[in-house]
Parts: sequence; C-alpha cells; structure tokens
Amino acid sequence: MIDFSMRNCGIYCRFIQMTLPRSLTVLLAAMASCLIFACGAFGTETPPRLLRVPVYFITDRNLPSPDSAQKAAFGPHRKYIVDCKHDPYMGSGYCVVQNTDGKLITDELKKLGWSAASEDDQPESCNLELIQKETFGQIQDSFYKSVAASALVSKKAETVLFAHGFNTTFKTGYRTAARFAYKFEAPVILYSWPSAGRVRGYSTDETNNEWSQEHFNEAMERLESMCSTDARLTVRIFAHSMGTRLVVRATPFLRERKYITEAALVCPDIDAEVVEHYAKRYLSLSGTTAVRLYMSQHDKALVASQLIHGGYCRLGECADSIKSLITGTLQTNPVKTETPEQEGEALVQAKRRMHTIDFTTLDRGFIGHNIPVDLLYNFSTSGLPGPGLTTITERSGERNRMSRLFSRLSHLDPPKIAHPDNCLRIVKTKGVTM
Repeated sequence: MIDFSMRNCGIYCRFIQMTLPRSLTVLLAAMASCLIFACGAFGTETPPRLLRVPVYFITDRNLPSPDSAQKAAFGPHRKYIVDCKHDPYMGSGYCVVQNTDGKLITDELKKLGWSAASEDDQPESCNLELIQKETFGQIQDSFYKSVAASALVSKKAETVLFAHGFNTTFKTGYRTAARFAYKFEAPVILYSWPSAGRVRGYSTDETNNEWSQEHFNEAMERLESMCSTDARLTVRIFAHSMGTRLVVRATPFLRERKYITEAALVCPDIDAEVVEHYAKRYLSLSGTTAVRLYMSQHDKALVASQLIHGGYCRLGECADSIKSLITGTLQTNPVKTETPEQEGEALVQAKRRMHTIDFTTLDRGFIGHNIPVDLLYNFSTSGLPGPGLTTITERSGERNRMSRLFSRLSHLDPPKIAHPDNCLRIVKTKGVTM
C-alpha cells in the first residue's frame, strides 16, 4: 500500500529528481499534484447529517387556519361537514429526515428537490405549501403535472402513493411518507384521510375512512390519466392498517392496470372475507401488479380490531390470504388459453407475483403494527429483505395465539386447510444483531 504522507512524498520527489530527466520530472510532479488535490477534494465531501426531502400530499382533513397548512397542522376532522365539494387540499413541501444511509446530494436528487437541511432545522420538522388556483381543476392540473415532472427525473420514472392507517395525524403520516421518499428517491404522494389520531377514535376513524373513499377513487383516476399520457410513468401503492381499506375498495377503478407495478398492504385492518369478494371479481390471472401482504404475529392492534368486529378475522392476521385467494379467480376471471396446461401455467405465474411476508422479527414494541419502510423498499426493488436478513419458506395460515383464541370463543375458527400455500418469514442471518 502506497504511503502518501508528506514526509514520504518528499523522499519520493528527491528520488525522482535524481534518476529522471528534468522535463519528465516536471510532468510527473504536475500529475502527482493533481492526484493529491483530487484525493483531498473527494475526501472532504461528507454527507449531510439531515436532509430536506420533498413530499406531495392530498388530504380531505379540515384546516383550522390558513397559516396552519405551512406547519402541517391539518386537523382530525373532515374538510366538509355537510356539503362535500370533492376538492381536497393539494400541495407539496419537505420533511427533515436523518441521512441514515449517508447519501450525497447528487444532481439527480437536486432535480427532485432534495437539499441539505439548514442549521435551524430540527429532525422530522415539516414545511408545506398549498397549491392555490382559481378553480380546483387548475389545482389538480398543477399538482399532477408537477408529480409527473418529478417522476420523469427519478431513476425509474415512478411515483409512490402512501395511505396511512388508524390513529395517525397528518404530520405523522407526512413523516412516514418522507421515509418512503428518502428510500425510493422518487416523488411520494401522501393521501391523508381524517384520522382522529388517537386510539379512542377508532370508530370515528372507520366512519371518516369510508367517507374519504370517493376522494381517494378520484385521485386514482387522475393518476391513471397522468400515466396514460406517458407510458414511462408507473405507480407503486403502499397502504397501512385502516388505509388498506381505501385501496381494496378502489379495486373497481384499479383493476390491476399495468401502470401500477405494486400494491403492498401492510398490517391490513380489513375483513379478510371482504377482500376475498373483491379478489374474486377483480383479480386477474393475466395481471402484472405485484401484490404483497405484510403481516406480523406481534400485531396486537389487529387482534383488538378482530374483537371489536365480533371475532371476524382481519386480513393482516391471515398468513395465507393472498395466494389462497388466487384459486377462486379461475371461475370468475378465466384466462383465454388453448390448453389446460396453459391455464395451469397462468395460475402458477399469478402466484409468483403474490407474496405473503411475515415480518414478525422486525415488528418492534408491545403493540407491534409498525411500518417496516426499509423492508418494503428492499422487497420492491430487489425481491430480497435486505442486509442482515433472509427469508425462509414455511406453511402459512398461522395467526398469533390471541387471534386464534378470539376466533374459538366467537365460534368463528376457520377450518384447517389441507395444503395451504407458503409464506415468506423474515429471519436474521447468522452473526447479525439488530
């Protein structure tokens, strides 16, 4: 290994002067100076500790005052109490995030709106700006035009849509959306419906989530219109907890369009059998969307939801839900094939894009029910769980003990499946502590 200390550099220079012609010595000295300068320049470039990462938003929450929007202080109530005008707030802003991956701000990230945080910025602080035009149509046009422009300068020309879950304030949802933006390096849209942001508001959240459905459907239609104008544009959809209900109920509009590359349901708080109804009608064996269900046996929030809903199992508790739903699609959504063998191959291909992922190992805290953003990113981009982790294939259908107990007490314990599909369980690799 070459020692570039100043003392040794002097020795090397005197040796060169004694053994080489003067002209060649001058040339080599100039080259060495350039090399040392370049090494010093690159060595002094350090990643910022904090970054300002841009995030778009659509919300039908109430706005207590015009100034509160800038501080991401949207309220827990609906924007409309009586007459709904179907014009949710739209805009963009930034959230200050920890630069955990040590990213440098490249020219590509600058085009996306990334920048180093200022000295006054605090971690997780947010700053927003509403789009203000004369008509809502102009607001929509400006919003989706800006999203499309950002997507086209990202690596994969994609947009990420995130719908938060129960017990989530606007600011909390915005911070999570910023984590998605940090990992994917693509424009992220937060869809924030009026969650009360407190555990006691569960019933209110259910009502407001259902009320917000039509606004969410309209956002899906506009995203489809945006992607239809440029075939390069694609969308990934991530939803957590009660937010997954918006995605499932929007399937008549989504219908596995090719521009939707992924639909990920994280700890979905929705009746498992309701999802089966939607799957049988709208899930196509010829579709291309990757569908992933992320569940955890530490998830006590879904157990409580099961109890509230009379013992009926939630989708996030059923480890075999996604792949097992495929079997019912042959009768309702058959694929036009010439031979039974081709039909069987279509079923096999469909199951390959359906994954149930048990992330119990990563679900921290007493309640669980977390959003493993890093894991979602890794599976989305590589199909692997990430450094220090691997997957093992195991029999699915296993729920945690409390969930099984509530099912038996309510006489709703499902029959055992003779040959259940497999799921992927996340485990740590040997020698790795997390």
